Amino acid sequence: MSKAGKNPEKTVEVCPTCGSSDLYYEMGGYTGKIYHCKNCNYKGPLIVEADSEMIKAIKEDYEQNKKKGQ
Repeated sequence: MSKAGKNPEKTVEVCPTCGSSDLYYEMGGYTGKIYHCKNCNYKGPLIVEADSEMIKAIKEDYEQNKKKGQ
């Protein structure tokens, strides 16, 4: 059964690198939106609209890569 029939889980805009929602606009206007993450210092035009499951997966991946020194 598809999720369309169920109540969709709330999504949050998060950093694609670390999963943090602590983002702010670095630039805007003609250049487009550039986001800056306060947690990992990511700067870029892309963010992810994620549910709690995806946020958890992004954060776990970020922590694993951080431990590996990547």
